[in-house]
Amino acid sequence: MGNKYTIWDSHTSKRPETFQDVKKIIEDNRKYTEIQSLAYGDYGLEDAFSSIRHAIEKNKRIALYADYDVDGTMSCVCWVWFLKALGHENYVHYIPDRFKEGYGVNLEAVKFLANDEKAEIIVTMDTGITANEEASWCKENGIEFICTDHHKIQKNKMPDCIILNPKTHPDPLYQELCGCGVTFVLLRKLGRHFGLEGSIWIDLLALTGMATICDIVPLNGVNHSLAKLGVQALKKSRRSVLVKLLEACSAMETADETDVGFKLGPRINAVGRLEHADKIIEAFVSENPDSLIEFMSSCNQRRRQIQEEIFDKAYELAELQRESPILFLGYEGWHQGVVGIAASKLVEAFWKPVWLFSKDKTCKGSARSIEGFDVTDAMESAGQLFSKFGGHKAAGGFSFPIENEELIREALESYATEKKNQNPEVWIPKIRFDCKLSNELLNLDLWRTLHDLKPFGHKFEQPSFELEAEVAGVSIYKDKITGKDKHTAITISTAHSTHEKIMFFGEVIRDLTVGKMVSFLVKVDRNIWKGRESLALYGLDYRI
Repeated sequence: MGNKYTIWDSHTSKRPETFQDVKKIIEDNRKYTEIQSLAYGDYGLEDAFSSIRHAIEKNKRIALYADYDVDGTMSCVCWVWFLKALGHENYVHYIPDRFKEGYGVNLEAVKFLANDEKAEIIVTMDTGITANEEASWCKENGIEFICTDHHKIQKNKMPDCIILNPKTHPDPLYQELCGCGVTFVLLRKLGRHFGLEGSIWIDLLALTGMATICDIVPLNGVNHSLAKLGVQALKKSRRSVLVKLLEACSAMETADETDVGFKLGPRINAVGRLEHADKIIEAFVSENPDSLIEFMSSCNQRRRQIQEEIFDKAYELAELQRESPILFLGYEGWHQGVVGIAASKLVEAFWKPVWLFSKDKTCKGSARSIEGFDVTDAMESAGQLFSKFGGHKAAGGFSFPIENEELIREALESYATEKKNQNPEVWIPKIRFDCKLSNELLNLDLWRTLHDLKPFGHKFEQPSFELEAEVAGVSIYKDKITGKDKHTAITISTAHSTHEKIMFFGEVIRDLTVGKMVSFLVKVDRNIWKGRESLALYGLDYRI
């Protein structure tokens, strides 16, 4: 039993002797098969392609309706850049206000696009797979409605329209594309038809890679390729907004999936969480995006502060639900755009599925889950009590009338209790790691081996290893602002007779003393200090 995780679960009992062994173990653990080329084919594409091709050729007014997160906004920007490159200016984009309109496509917005903006064709991206009412209205009123989405298909809510959703693709590898991945596939087909060439494809690939990483879709062979090519394209792109975003994140030289996921993505998402995501589209189409990039950064700082406040209160409320298999927590005034991030932190702290929502006449919030529990299936079991819900296995959004709060709590608790009785191990804090590693492999060649496998992400996680070593020193570092103890560095004796440090950020460790033999779970990276490279080890857990 570790300090944080009850179960340490090794993917394999194999012990690598060489760095090539390490590489093979990691790929085998992830059941990863590298693909030779991206080949979606024409599955489900023909109808959407034909309608949009005709609309462009006839100069019809196209409405682009996208979600407000990175996946949705980058899909929308792809369309805008693509249409501008074709010279088609007869379009309008629409991003819903998450606070007034909530999640997904809504009928009032569709009516506005048709009646006020005179849209003749509406294309959704990263949303729309449950927009049956909106699609029906469009059909009755002579508006073409095309749904491009990647979310789970709910058969009773499927819109009667042209649908492009990778979940219907015969190859499981392509079924996990994000919304922007679907957009990229469609635009590639349209681009070939119209003979569009040049740097536009580097730019669109950069956006697709960003969305693939930030939307946390599984990095299987297809998505891993898109993410890798996307990061490379991001470094190559000369689009002003992309160059300046990287500069703002201090990531011009070293841009990788970590920078995308933890620096660029949060800045983009923060705007949609706190303000209106139209600002993102404006930044990406502007010739001079400096002030808007600064606005993204300030939104992200505000988001962090709000997130901490929500988490602290939610943790307090969660203590009262210790015996429940879920956390279903609401509070007046919680920011709808930030509860999802706080929910993720609560999942880590309590190891159970979490629903967090802002209490109001209509409650709105986000759900996050533990591996092995599908929050969307859980909400579907009480679907009639929600006004709206949707998402993935691991995350979802929802709204419901406040009078249904206790009924939903009871329904979700009942569903989770049944699942827990069937498989109680899902609720036990567990961490999976790749393998035990000999201290003799602790050098920069280990980092180089892992670096060649990048990018890492969901279902292709950054590798982690178990090490056994003697503690040679313990140093505790204080928070620069509060002066309180905050981080711990454990120095270990290695096979090379040098001392390696394992950094535990955000943890104060007092039960490890010099001379103790300890098992550590670590991730591996590289330090560069004054031009000198060294191995960096980051602690995940330990046991004596």
